[in-house]
Amino acid sequence: MPLHSPDGGGELLRLLPVFLGLVVGWVALRGLLAHPLLPLWVRTSVFWAVPLGAVTWMYIMAADDYVLFPDTAPCPREPYQEGVIGSGRVSGVSTPFPPRAYCAWEDGTVYDLAPGAEFLFWVFFALTVVPLAAGLWHALRDPKSLLR
Repeated sequence: MPLHSPDGGGELLRLLPVFLGLVVGWVALRGLLAHPLLPLWVRTSVFWAVPLGAVTWMYIMAADDYVLFPDTAPCPREPYQEGVIGSGRVSGVSTPFPPRAYCAWEDGTVYDLAPGAEFLFWVFFALTVVPLAAGLWHALRDPKSLLR
């Protein structure tokens, strides 16, 4: 990979938000762990909410997948009975963020595949973002506490 690209360094500009996100996340995590007023279970909740949120996200993304068990696919290729759920061809759709998996029929009918998992994802997301925001707030208010 050459050091100078013909598009004027577009690769580096694409990596800048990722790098900034990692730095802000690191400062927020350090501020969260150094926060004197939060109980230990709140400070450590991020460490179990992030992996559980990631597993939930992967479950939602794979909910419309028919490769493993084509006979019991969540979005059947042929309708079971005309007019029961939808009519016409059906396709499974997954959106990465906000995470959602659903079946969409030609007539516009939509059937959610993992509404419980979507709710769990947002619970884990909130259990991650709220403590990290408190940690970032603490780090910005008292930066010397991060040196301990």
